[in-house]
Amino acid sequence: MPRNRESALQTKVVQIVFGLGLLGIVVFATKSMMFGSTMIAKALTVAIVGTAVVFALDRRYWLLSAFLFGFYNTIPHLKFTGTELGALLLISISFVRMALQRDKNNGRIDPIVVVTIPFMAWFCLVWAMNPTGLLLFGSSRIGGRFYFRVVLAFLSLFVLSKMKFDNDESKQLVCAVVMGYVVQSLVGLCFRNMEYIVSNDNSHYVLIPFTYVAPLFLCRFSASEILSRPWLSFGFMLTFFLGFWSGNRTGATRPILVGLLAPFFLRRDRLKTIVLMFFASFVLLILVLGQGNLWRLPFAIQRPLSFLPGKWDRKLEQYGFNDNFRATLRMYAREHIRANPWFGDGGFSLDSNEIAWSNAQFAHGDAFSGHVAARNWHNVWLGMAADFGIPLSVFWGLFMAVLLISGWRDARRMPPGSWNQTAYLYFYLLIIVEFVSFFFAGGHTARTTETIFLWTGMMTAVKNGGVRLLASS
Repeated sequence: MPRNRESALQTKVVQIVFGLGLLGIVVFATKSMMFGSTMIAKALTVAIVGTAVVFALDRRYWLLSAFLFGFYNTIPHLKFTGTELGALLLISISFVRMALQRDKNNGRIDPIVVVTIPFMAWFCLVWAMNPTGLLLFGSSRIGGRFYFRVVLAFLSLFVLSKMKFDNDESKQLVCAVVMGYVVQSLVGLCFRNMEYIVSNDNSHYVLIPFTYVAPLFLCRFSASEILSRPWLSFGFMLTFFLGFWSGNRTGATRPILVGLLAPFFLRRDRLKTIVLMFFASFVLLILVLGQGNLWRLPFAIQRPLSFLPGKWDRKLEQYGFNDNFRATLRMYAREHIRANPWFGDGGFSLDSNEIAWSNAQFAHGDAFSGHVAARNWHNVWLGMAADFGIPLSVFWGLFMAVLLISGWRDARRMPPGSWNQTAYLYFYLLIIVEFVSFFFAGGHTARTTETIFLWTGMMTAVKNGGVRLLASS
């Protein structure tokens, strides 16, 4: 059979399978809605929209997953996070297309995937020693969902490492991810009262996704380009201000660190960028010196600045913004490590005794017990060792070392001015910022691994296309 006819036949097979599946969902959902099942109706809507989008995107089906990767919170009215749903779509559609020979599998495994194997092997070993099951939309115990997310992220990394994104695809990729962050914030704002966003309530956390948007301007444009073009200046300042208003320290420093690092890879306007950063530092100093004396900054603005000496509101201390907060969590983590340095506390499989301890501590006013039960240690290295043992932290360190070193080399090899360079630099610099925060923020093994694996996968696909672009030029 000629190749064109074979390809057309495979396309027909895919269309028939999707069509029959969609018809089955419609029949089942119609029957269920007669009995008042709203969950099935929601699933039907997602299935119809998702199928239509996949058909429309064809070989660029991964764009839908990229958008969902930016939507990392739980999707309203569903029980999946955006990253979970995006990973499920990416993996399932990719394997179906390979099985039907719509996509080619070169059989080569990227080195960055190879260095994840020791980490995943130890991770699964601890899971096998302390098994916890999964339900359809969650877990039978508190930790099952977290295992699920890490495995999905690893498989997504594997699938993405097989792809090659050209210049246009790299542009679409990074724009889809950034759009996911924007939509996530807008959805969060819609579900909260705007009065709370500008008050002392922690609802301003919904603005955190904007801290991932502002860095894109700095990875694509130099400081002089941003300042000379009104729409660029407005877009950058708006996203930077909204991100700063989130009140998240790590998020507020994200565009600042990216702004310091990006010029060394873009290799232009370095001096102007340094001057701009000095000017921004001077403005920051004025804000800090005037706080409590000449003006009172909104609570959300004070929070990311509170690590500096200044006259801050007393509520910051009540909120837990002091070093004792993280020190206490690290103390608990070290206790777990000392108790079992090889396998930690058994991964994410929490027993009833620890949950009871957490509830008892919380009842006595220990605000840290909830973080302990949720495995949110505020230090990635201690957190991984506390949950899975010291070997997992070592294997994660090996993975990060290879990733950072190879990323530094490949970022400088990307075609200058191309969207391959922009996309690669964007994900790589976000990983560097995340790596810096490993020592004082976050610390949840599943969420950290999920984020880094997905960014690494997209980086690798962009690199594959960028290297091919260089070879053809």
